[in-house]
Amino acid sequence: MELAGLQIPANMEAESLVPALEGRNTEGRKYVFAEHSRDAILQETEFMTMIRTQDWKLVHFLDEPFGQLFDLKNDPEEVDNLWDDQRYADQKEALMQAMLNWLIRSNYRSRSQQLRWG
Repeated sequence: MELAGLQIPANMEAESLVPALEGRNTEGRKYVFAEHSRDAILQETEFMTMIRTQDWKLVHFLDEPFGQLFDLKNDPEEVDNLWDDQRYADQKEALMQAMLNWLIRSNYRSRSQQLRWG
């Protein structure tokens, strides 16, 4: 939007990538989030939410007992799913809590958009 010269809505959660494209050092975010609804790619579940840090990635599938948890530092190819490994239960819980907090804040920030669409 910035490169196109468009006004960025106040409730926009994304951050500009222009500084990185211009070669400036950027700190980035502690967490990156993604959501994906059922489509031609995602067919095993209705809705997926992902949280990623520099070292960890967790994927939660709506209404499913399974998920994905990867230690990206030691497993960058995401081969070893640690979701059910009790040794990583605290890491899994911390990422789930961070994702829940983001979802709540995101709903709050975008409430004016939701009211217009509702």
